[in-house]
Amino acid sequence: MDEFVENTDFEMSSEPGGIQKRRPYLKKFMLPDSDEDVPDMQKLYNVQESWRTLLQLPTCQKVMITDSVQKALKIQVGVNVTQEFPWKQLQYKDLRDVLFEELENAADLIKLFKGFNPENFVLIGYCPTLTEAEEDPPEGDPFIFYISSKDTKLAMGIIQNMEAFERWRMQRRLRKKPRRWVSMGTEQEMNILVENIRDVPVDVEIQSVYPIQQPRHIAYERRLARDVRDGVIELLPNESVKYDNIIKRRISVSVQVAPACVTQEQQTNPTFPSNAWSQYLYELDDADLELDESEKEEEEAGVRSRPVTPAPEDVVPKPPPEMSDQMKLLLDTLDFNQIDSYRNDYQLISTNKVVLYSNPFLQEFICFANISKSDKRYVASCDWYPSMSGLLAVSYAFSTPATSDLATHNVNFVQRAVLEPNPVLLWSFADNLNYKLEFEAPFEVTKLSFCPFNGDILIGGCQNGLLVLWDLQGRCEHLEEEEYLTPAQAKYRAMIGEFLDWTLDINEEVVVEPTIISPLESSPTGAITGIHWLSRHFYLNNFGKVFTDQDKRNHHKFFITCAFDGTVSFWNLDFEATKKGAQQRDKNLPKELTQNESMLKNKTIKPIYSLSYNEPLTGIIADTSVFSMQTPSPKVIYKSPANYPVTMVAKNPPELRQSLILSTYYGHIIRVEWQGMYSEAGAKEQVNSSINFAMVHDGPIVAVSKNPFYPEMFVSIGRTVFALWKEDYHDSPIIWRKRPCDLTAVAWSESRPAVLYITRNDGILEAWDILARDDDAVLTEVLGGGIITSVTEHRPSLPNKILGIGDYNSSIRMVKLPHSFDVPLDNELAKLMKYVLRQISRKISIRAWEQKYYELNKDIIEAKRQAEEEARKEMERLEREQQNIRKRPSDAEEDAGGKGKKLGGAPYNERMAKKFDELNLNRMMTILMSRKQMDPEKLARETALEKERLSYETAKKESHARLLQTVDEDVATIRSRILPAEVPDMQRSEMIAERVKNEMAMAQSYESVCEEAAEKLKNFPELKSIDYIELLERGMQRRQLLDQSLGGNTDRLLWYKEKLRDNQIFECDFGVDLLYNRRPLGPFPKVPSEESQAVEQEQEKEIRVTGDLEADVE
Repeated sequence: MDEFVENTDFEMSSEPGGIQKRRPYLKKFMLPDSDEDVPDMQKLYNVQESWRTLLQLPTCQKVMITDSVQKALKIQVGVNVTQEFPWKQLQYKDLRDVLFEELENAADLIKLFKGFNPENFVLIGYCPTLTEAEEDPPEGDPFIFYISSKDTKLAMGIIQNMEAFERWRMQRRLRKKPRRWVSMGTEQEMNILVENIRDVPVDVEIQSVYPIQQPRHIAYERRLARDVRDGVIELLPNESVKYDNIIKRRISVSVQVAPACVTQEQQTNPTFPSNAWSQYLYELDDADLELDESEKEEEEAGVRSRPVTPAPEDVVPKPPPEMSDQMKLLLDTLDFNQIDSYRNDYQLISTNKVVLYSNPFLQEFICFANISKSDKRYVASCDWYPSMSGLLAVSYAFSTPATSDLATHNVNFVQRAVLEPNPVLLWSFADNLNYKLEFEAPFEVTKLSFCPFNGDILIGGCQNGLLVLWDLQGRCEHLEEEEYLTPAQAKYRAMIGEFLDWTLDINEEVVVEPTIISPLESSPTGAITGIHWLSRHFYLNNFGKVFTDQDKRNHHKFFITCAFDGTVSFWNLDFEATKKGAQQRDKNLPKELTQNESMLKNKTIKPIYSLSYNEPLTGIIADTSVFSMQTPSPKVIYKSPANYPVTMVAKNPPELRQSLILSTYYGHIIRVEWQGMYSEAGAKEQVNSSINFAMVHDGPIVAVSKNPFYPEMFVSIGRTVFALWKEDYHDSPIIWRKRPCDLTAVAWSESRPAVLYITRNDGILEAWDILARDDDAVLTEVLGGGIITSVTEHRPSLPNKILGIGDYNSSIRMVKLPHSFDVPLDNELAKLMKYVLRQISRKISIRAWEQKYYELNKDIIEAKRQAEEEARKEMERLEREQQNIRKRPSDAEEDAGGKGKKLGGAPYNERMAKKFDELNLNRMMTILMSRKQMDPEKLARETALEKERLSYETAKKESHARLLQTVDEDVATIRSRILPAEVPDMQRSEMIAERVKNEMAMAQSYESVCEEAAEKLKNFPELKSIDYIELLERGMQRRQLLDQSLGGNTDRLLWYKEKLRDNQIFECDFGVDLLYNRRPLGPFPKVPSEESQAVEQEQEKEIRVTGDLEADVE
């Protein structure tokens, strides 16, 4: 929430007794002009009143939370929350499941939260002031939280103002700025300005380049520290102690106190002489060291009688000691050569102003994320709502053209398509915690676009080529409105809610169902990668012919889509979606009873014409409209800075040519033209490239974007290279630059023609200003360690210029751009066009020079090229011979197998004929490639992607076949998990009897165990101290532990049988070492003589423990 109004409509309410409540304190904190001119901090911003307002909000709930609940909710005081940072956001389902169970009024709170989405977040804060006045506070720590979203937004605004005020207050304490001198009256007591008449003149020599500026005369004198109250402390020894001063010898030393004069540079010589000598003589007369007679008398009188309350006496100031002649000479010299150490001579050096440069940076201020909806997904596409600012529609997908995945990562696409949701969410600047609308989609949406002529229509392109249309029916204009019910309506709704408490709670107000879905048979078969809108005066017929409507009253809605299967489709959206019945709604009825069905519900949308190209398409550049934003007055904007009405202004091309520029996943940029077909509607026209743009990209082209100010200019990014192009110049890009990492997204600035933003695979955003510098980015900002998949700029510039960035963790962050990227330069568009034309003319001149050089040196160049060609052919021949040598042994082995008719057993004429055919084929291929002027290396490089695609398709089909083979096993596994095998629940006695029977069958005889144990115990003399009784006691305790863990638990028995069946029982650790080494021993119970046969069997079993113990010791 960027702003907070101070004048809010709150009525004054009265409490019993006629006492009126105080108005809520909703003041917005504004930074003062100066940190020093703040007479009263309370008037600037009152923190106590803000806390009072937070506690008095209608839906504010105060609870005491114990330490265990704090740890479970991760709001532990002192660890997660403090008094300085007390606020956290928790999901409602966590509060309901953990906190409400500990509270007495849990039922009331659940009723208050009736209809609240469990996935939404609740604002909760630590408030220790609630229990400060209580002598015996209840158990736990005091917390507050809010139920209503309105109160939550209001509280967040107050919290943001409080935090801004605290930050400013702490910075004000740490930052001290130089201030102007404020007189306190001490200058009146200084007599340094009194002139001292000089009797003995001193001759000095002065050298200066510029005329000497004689400063104002200042007289020097000797004064004591107590004469002037300026904070100086004089440290004096005891007056009763006399010191013998040592006089320093007089040494005459010449001192150079001025730099050498340079005539070519400006000198700032001080005003004292350039050649002078000064004598520092420390001497005092003996008379100065003796005390005055008056002081001696006062001291003796004080020793004789010391009254308890002495009367104040006038203190006679002690006269200063007389100065020697040397001190007077020194003071006179300093007085003549006066030096002003505090003079600001910067004005004398230069009068030109200096420009202050600062490094631009991005400031993040809001983030949109909902992990429950978009976990493990990327931000695939986003688009801004055209009729109101601050509204953004975002789609999420598991993969994008810029992302990559490991080949070993196996994905069950059937399970993902059936079980995983396909989220498309609408976010608002007014609330960053909860999304405003959720659009249901049958498949992953890879591209989103709002209709610029009707903001209620949102079009999404799916992963399988379908086109989905949603009708918002004016919901965006009423997102912040709240529903007010009468007491009778509220009571009726609560009663109906109790009857329908068993139903699934779905927030239908935020869910938008698809209105129209294109038919599968007429839609593209690949993912939609681009949606572009045509001008409202252009239209196409079913035969692919383009027309311009001369009647300006007719407004068409045609748009173009491109898909990954190479299809370019033209769609028509010319049907009205009016809602005349909306004016007749009864305002007293709930919204659920007054929602009208969309007028587009029974419509059908199909492409009216389609083009087909033989490569996957990732982008399209056509004669489409570009749009700018018209904003209202600043008064309207600052009244509601998050969401205010805007108007889209289209910049239409003069004509619609039957030509397109396509970017492909194979790294090509080509121009195609279509002629139209006179056939049935829905037919596809196969097009071929008429013009190929220069190959500069080193990988797939993932995005292209047209400049909104200069539509003839566009940018493309592919792998690590981005390039700027002009539509009518295809021989070379205007500029192209190679970056150190793969590029993922690109977007032009909506306010500056020469600025574009590029994102990289390593989480770095680059801002390029073509006019400032074209060799590197002007701003490089690290935004995270993962991939950035989307970048978009908010068109309105007020109150701040915003850039949206979608990253790898399915969150889209909004950052504030620096001021330099918001304000356009003077004639920036004209400068950009001049720069483009200059680059094109330079490239044309270079190409002409290359052609001229080739014509002048054609023989040399052709001879060199022919020599290189012959050397390459010779290398290929040697390589083929080596391959034939390696193949001969394998051919001989195959011939020895004798299956079929082999070449080795063929007659000589057949073998020679086959060899001649191979040589003739190679010769013909060489002649054909030379006539076509094709380079074999270039051909192999260009066909590598196609070969890789074919191999990928083959591997994909094999993978699908393997998946189909494992479908039955997967279904059986899922069925076994859903319906586990029934295991009979055996009684404890039966289980004990069966286990004893198995153990007896597997156990050794007592005599063999005794002999083996005695033989092993001889090697460990330290075990002689352990007697037989203690050994049995340990075995008994181990037996009890095993009985407790395996007694009546059928799950453990089933687990034991499975481990035994899979031969994994010996890999399990039963904690025997822990039992023997750390288990305390208790008193050994006496066994009566009439013990049962089972007890004797257990004692024999304990003898086996001795062997286990010896093995552990070993």
